Amino acid sequence: MHPIPVRSMKFQVPTKEEFHPLYIAGSAALSYNHTAFGLYVALLEPFAVKSFRRVLDHISDDTLRERVDRFSRQEAQHYQRHSDFNKIVLEYGYAGLEALLSRLKQELDAFLGNAGDQYCVGYIEGFESYTTQFALRMIASGLYDHRRTQPAFGQLFKWHMLEEIEHRTVAFDLYRHLFGAGYLERSRLCWSAQGHMLRFLSDCADLMSAVDVPRHGERCRIGRRQRLQLSFFPLGMRLRSIAPGYSPHRYRLPDSIAELSEEFTRLAESVT
Repeated sequence: MHPIPVRSMKFQVPTKEEFHPLYIAGSAALSYNHTAFGLYVALLEPFAVKSFRRVLDHISDDTLRERVDRFSRQEAQHYQRHSDFNKIVLEYGYAGLEALLSRLKQELDAFLGNAGDQYCVGYIEGFESYTTQFALRMIASGLYDHRRTQPAFGQLFKWHMLEEIEHRTVAFDLYRHLFGAGYLERSRLCWSAQGHMLRFLSDCADLMSAVDVPRHGERCRIGRRQRLQLSFFPLGMRLRSIAPGYSPHRYRLPDSIAELSEEFTRLAESVT
């Protein structure tokens, strides 16, 4: 099997009546940030696919071109499945959320239309350098199998995080292939992309928490301690991804990642 398998997955989406916003370990901070991430990638990943598709003809390495194609096909699966779950979130009723999503879409469309290929590929590379680290930490934490995690959401995010790890080197290799190994510009784009993502996640989490406190009580409030954790949690990963000599090729994956890959391959409706 190719190391970047394209799996067609089917998940049982909870109904509106079954849905509760605190679906990751019963935690407000974790749940709202995962919901925000799901909303973000449903727009970000079509942007990634379009950005990579339009540079395919500039890739002179056949192996890299196939990996970029497989990356794009994995990402297409991700945003389709997240869109299935996002329908429940949007039906749940969060005033102002549609406006945040509309603004994000306009910003990504503007990047595609005006910013150029280096910016767009660099943005995706910055996102990938963060999510690889995030994925490894989240899978190792066991949170997606926590007794207070809603199983369907746990499976959705576990599958997505696994595939972020599987294609972790593609954006990095594509950026270097097309635009060279210059440190300053890559690190600038990386920091900018991650900041753009994290601001969106924070805005969404704050909005949803504020709506849900009157509906479900204080357990939906993101408290001061959680806010501090959310502020500092990304910092190490961001600094690592812009450090001189950073490369996703240097990660040593635990054996559990290969086991998880086999598990989702068995669960997939089809694999190519």
